[in-house]
Amino acid sequence: MIVQNIEAIRKHEGLRLVAYLDSVGVWTIGYGDTGPDVVKGLTITKAQAEERLRKRLREFEGYVNRTVKVKLTQNQFDALVSLVY
Repeated sequence: MIVQNIEAIRKHEGLRLVAYLDSVGVWTIGYGDTGPDVVKGLTITKAQAEERLRKRLREFEGYVNRTVKVKLTQNQFDALVSLVY
């Protein structure tokens, strides 16, 4: 199963093209993406933010697909992936 409602994640996270410290002090960029490559001063394009989002969603979809052993509706699946994201 793959996430269908990406727009909800985009809307919830918002788009920031310059790295910023989030509310818990973690460097963040794009649509709420974090990681060792997100550092102070990093700037990306909207296209790069979109690619980062899709890459992370694929990763988290895999986690949910491997871990959850009950049948989920699409909305339930999307919500779980969004929580992991």
